Amino acid sequence: MAQTLRGLLAPVRSLLGGTGAFIAGNSLLGVLLPLRMQAEGYSVALIGAIMAAYYLGLAFGGYKGKHVIMRIGHIRAFSTFAALTAATCLAYDFFFHPAAWVVLRVVNGFCIAGMTTSIESWLNERSSNETRGRVLGHYMLAMYLATALGQTLVNLAPVGGSDLLMIAAALIGLSLVPIAMTRLGEPYLGDLKVLGVADLFRASKVGVIGAGVAGILVGSYYALGVVFARQIGLSVSEAALFMSTVVIGGLAAQVPVGILADRFDRRIVMAVILIAVGTSWMALTTALAGGVPLPVLMVMALAFGGAISSVYPLCVAQTFDRLARKYYVAASGRLLMVYSIGATIGPLLASALMSVYGPGSFFLFESTVAILYAGFVLFCVRGARALPVEAREKFVPLPDISPAAMALDPRTEPDVIPSDPDPDRPVSGAAG
Repeated sequence: MAQTLRGLLAPVRSLLGGTGAFIAGNSLLGVLLPLRMQAEGYSVALIGAIMAAYYLGLAFGGYKGKHVIMRIGHIRAFSTFAALTAATCLAYDFFFHPAAWVVLRVVNGFCIAGMTTSIESWLNERSSNETRGRVLGHYMLAMYLATALGQTLVNLAPVGGSDLLMIAAALIGLSLVPIAMTRLGEPYLGDLKVLGVADLFRASKVGVIGAGVAGILVGSYYALGVVFARQIGLSVSEAALFMSTVVIGGLAAQVPVGILADRFDRRIVMAVILIAVGTSWMALTTALAGGVPLPVLMVMALAFGGAISSVYPLCVAQTFDRLARKYYVAASGRLLMVYSIGATIGPLLASALMSVYGPGSFFLFESTVAILYAGFVLFCVRGARALPVEAREKFVPLPDISPAAMALDPRTEPDVIPSDPDPDRPVSGAAG
């Protein structure tokens, strides 16, 4: 088994190392910037707007990044994106102004989208149809652990200085080394089948709306979670631990949620998870006024991370169940676009509420969105029966940190003949 695992990872370990480096640097940046803005007296609404700009860039990068890669090649494109990202890390210190930071966050998001697209294309080329699922699993593991590690690096230096920005820039710069030195050939991105958002919505309302809801929940958390933690009295180190605990909860939940999703109606699984966590977070928000012990908060953070990280992959699985296989990659691109739009809107709404009603409204907002969506899902369950187990695609965990990892999804194997009796028709199955 050890030899099999070693043989599986040997061709891609440099790519996974590069991924870990730039994800750690980017996650450090995601925690540092709101802390620094908070220390400088920026309003919560302004912090939310600046942090939301990252997801606007991520959406644009998901749409245009591929064209840059196809034009100049993977290695040069990755090098360009990494250099720009490292430069923006240092530029935050030179251009400490809200308007400048909005522009830098957009550039940051665009470049991260391009870097992940480059890496995932390479990983896909170096994986066979039999190993892509396991490679995706290790890619997810590298991303989640690097994110949690990067967030804890905020403890290495004062938030107000330039040291942490230099560490983030150095980590992102170091990701260039294994990529620039690789002997791997240039992967072919290929042409995708076109699938409109309207067609996708007709196929699965739950999947499309859920992708937006996942963006709202995850985007709000990554943009403002550390601000919430500081406002309820946690120290910088405790706030970093809170952030990384949610990430670890997301990683830990993927396997058990997948088992449930493959055995029961995915919609009911998702609704139950969101209602349970949303209700518990409402109760916790009410208890914040009296103070909540740190261990209790961390247990809740684990549960919350598992819930919000499960929404997007469940929505992808629910949507794929109702499409012909040849449309999967095109559908994933549309779902990513909806996710990014939600992740841009979420911090704007959450920060507006926090600026008026205080930190307790942060998870009250998250809980309300989760419960409302769960109610919509249960309403849809009444209108459309679940597909039989044998007609469903297998659940595949996907990272909410980078939900664009479709090149590695074994459900999109190019040599599998679509099982839909009418392969030219995009929708396969009842809408829901």
